[in-house]
Amino acid sequence: MEYAVRGTVVIAADRINDELKAEQSMGAESKYKFQKIIYTNIGNPQSVGQQPLTWPRQVLALIDLPDEEGINHPNIQNIFPSDAIARARTIKIGLGGNGSGAYSHSKGIKMFREDVCTFLQNRDGIDVPTDVENIFLSNGASAAIFNLLTSLIADNKCGIMIPIPQYPIYSASVEQLGGQKVGYYLDEKNKWNLSIDELERSLKEALENGTNVVAFVLINPGNPTGAVLTKQTVQDVVKFCSKHNLVLLADEVYQENVYNEQDKFYSCKRAAYDCGLLETNSIELASFHSTSKGVFGECGRRGGYMELTGFDENIKNQLYKLASASLCSTVNGQCMTSLMCRGPSPDDVSYESHEKEKLDIFNSLKKRSKIVNDGLNSIDGFSCQPAQGAMYCFPSIDNMPMKAINEAAEQNITPDTLYALSLLERTGICVVPASGFGQRPGRYGFRTTFLPSEDDMAYSVNAMKDHHKEFCQKYA
Repeated sequence: MEYAVRGTVVIAADRINDELKAEQSMGAESKYKFQKIIYTNIGNPQSVGQQPLTWPRQVLALIDLPDEEGINHPNIQNIFPSDAIARARTIKIGLGGNGSGAYSHSKGIKMFREDVCTFLQNRDGIDVPTDVENIFLSNGASAAIFNLLTSLIADNKCGIMIPIPQYPIYSASVEQLGGQKVGYYLDEKNKWNLSIDELERSLKEALENGTNVVAFVLINPGNPTGAVLTKQTVQDVVKFCSKHNLVLLADEVYQENVYNEQDKFYSCKRAAYDCGLLETNSIELASFHSTSKGVFGECGRRGGYMELTGFDENIKNQLYKLASASLCSTVNGQCMTSLMCRGPSPDDVSYESHEKEKLDIFNSLKKRSKIVNDGLNSIDGFSCQPAQGAMYCFPSIDNMPMKAINEAAEQNITPDTLYALSLLERTGICVVPASGFGQRPGRYGFRTTFLPSEDDMAYSVNAMKDHHKEFCQKYA
């Protein structure tokens, strides 16, 4: 298995970062033309300067503090807002009174799962059924995804349909579990949309090759593409999965990262309901969300959930057994999931400041997405589809020099890995080669986040432009 977002280029970036720190501590002249590494390789917002939201951290602090130092301290009202104190009291009762240090139920604390249910009803409408027993809290979305893939891949004939390009957790996990990757291509020229004809082609080819295709992965909004799929497209996917009896894995962790007013996030569960598939129990759907993305950016908390829809009771019991083998997900992560799903109410003292913090982060992400997207498209030889959502741009390098392609072959690396290493060594910008996500043969490019500061992203775009000109001249 390979996991590109922490692969070859990032290892090199960490080595250079250590060298820069050593040079700076000794006051030595640097051999590099930059003073720091700008990490744009991974969607890890707080590592590159995004500030945590205040109210959730206040509640978590009170949960973890001993009562006499926290919720029962005589001066606590002068230190924390009343709504944070009240929420921490409620959560502590739900935790058994002793904070977050004990194991929980293997599905997660019921009170928190009820908050997820309320969140889903607010998102999809109260007419769309949900059940607290169908919610599994997990260590981020990734742990739940891996558990479900573990249950699906019975042998080396089992295939999982994954988008190309896709987030490498899917390709890496399928490889690790011994299954078959069944790729379907997204249409770059059509804002990375997908077509039913391509899905049917991919499935037919896999079946003809003897693969038992058991599941389908949809990432919306897209990683690494930044695409936001239309309502019609999502409905086409749920119908396709129902028609071919494929378990649908709906990776929806970027559902709050949608930057254009004309684009709306439309969940697979709502689509299944609108298409009549829930009423007839005609689809098996697992959907995922996480505290790591959106405007929370709490990656280190490892909070997330999986909702199961349309699964047989025996299958849910097997998934519960699998979750039980790990005892439970991190309780701090469960707390953060609850706080993401149910924030302060409009009548609470923290409501306005909490909403303003979220809006400020969202607006800055939206601004940075435009800076990077416009900047990449201004580079001669680059083309980049608009970042409608998520946290990434995925440009194509349309004029990769043949000499660079040949040199990469000699080094036994991909051409875009050669390019990304050159970009890192010349500018200090760390990106991920597009080959790590999958792409059509003959395409080259990389994925970059737009999470670093607006100043860093403006610098990065200009540095990328200068580097590309230099790289093409070097390998002309």
